[in-house]
Amino acid sequence: MSGGAGAPSDSGFGAILERILSGGAPLAVRSAAARGALPLPRAVLARLYLYLRKDPDEGVRFDAESSLGQLTPEVVLEILGDATCDPAVLQHFAGMAARDERLAEKVAFHPNADKGALSVLASEGNAGVLELVLTNQERLLTTPGLVDKISVNPALRADQRGRLLDLIDRFFTTESERAATASGATPDAAETLDAAQVAKILEVDVGELFAASEIVDAEEFAQSEDPVVRSAYKKILTLNTAQKAILAMKGGREERIILVRDTNKVVALSVLKNPRMTEGEVESIAAMRNVSDEILRSVGINREWSKSYVVVANLVRNPRTPPGISTNFISRLNMKDLKNIGGDRNVPEIIRKIAKRTFDLRTQQSQVNFRKK
Repeated sequence: MSGGAGAPSDSGFGAILERILSGGAPLAVRSAAARGALPLPRAVLARLYLYLRKDPDEGVRFDAESSLGQLTPEVVLEILGDATCDPAVLQHFAGMAARDERLAEKVAFHPNADKGALSVLASEGNAGVLELVLTNQERLLTTPGLVDKISVNPALRADQRGRLLDLIDRFFTTESERAATASGATPDAAETLDAAQVAKILEVDVGELFAASEIVDAEEFAQSEDPVVRSAYKKILTLNTAQKAILAMKGGREERIILVRDTNKVVALSVLKNPRMTEGEVESIAAMRNVSDEILRSVGINREWSKSYVVVANLVRNPRTPPGISTNFISRLNMKDLKNIGGDRNVPEIIRKIAKRTFDLRTQQSQVNFRKK
């Protein structure tokens, strides 16, 4: 592959690049570009390889794909280190970079890296790669959805998760204080700023954060005999919805048991992203009748949590659980629970009928097997 010494000036290769990308280049030029035979910088050739993979000519497509596949990690490192590297090239190699910290560093700090490239690092990167993404704090906090993707990456270490949540908390606290003290600013302005930023990170509509936010059956917490719970509840009353969402993701057990019952689904669902959630808490949430069906649905579709018999049994017994979730777990219940649910008028009729049918079928099968013996 050519490139480097002997390459034409920027204006020269720019003209060639533009002609190819505009579809005006003859087959001979496109073919040479696909083979890497043009005297162009490697970053420009890589961009052309990606483009020419969809060329009308089969030979050009084949050569472009082959040239792309023959790029060694060392060459890719040079390409990603080029300040003019195109966003599409950075995104293409982001998957490789997620497994190679040298490449990841080039992508994570490249000024042309867009949301797509950074999202690949955040969702697929190993712990070392995530460290690079976390280090670039400005990009981390201003790229929509990036924090959310990092938070669900299984490679994220406990210490990194703690730093991530602390970073978010400090950022929004600082921004809120700035807005509140700015000339002409009001508390409402501070809340708007926080909500907009949190909505960006959580990839939700700002309107969802401004939806009604109150704790269901709040008297239980206001009158709790536990002073820690009462204190946590009083603190929550002073927060806006954006701050509640952050607290839900990083707060302690007392904050979690309160905020999971928030009528604002963004706040409530943020509790389930808290890394300190325990299996016992999930079991309790699955049985709650004062949480939203969105919470119960999220618990039910979580593969780890749904491995627990107590969790699935509580979900099936809970009348607020969406039937589409409950029906998936009925076959896993023991005979005692099937019998009880089959006669429980509080659960949806479809769940009752399926439970009773499953109980009757198992009973018949056990009787047949007993006779055979």
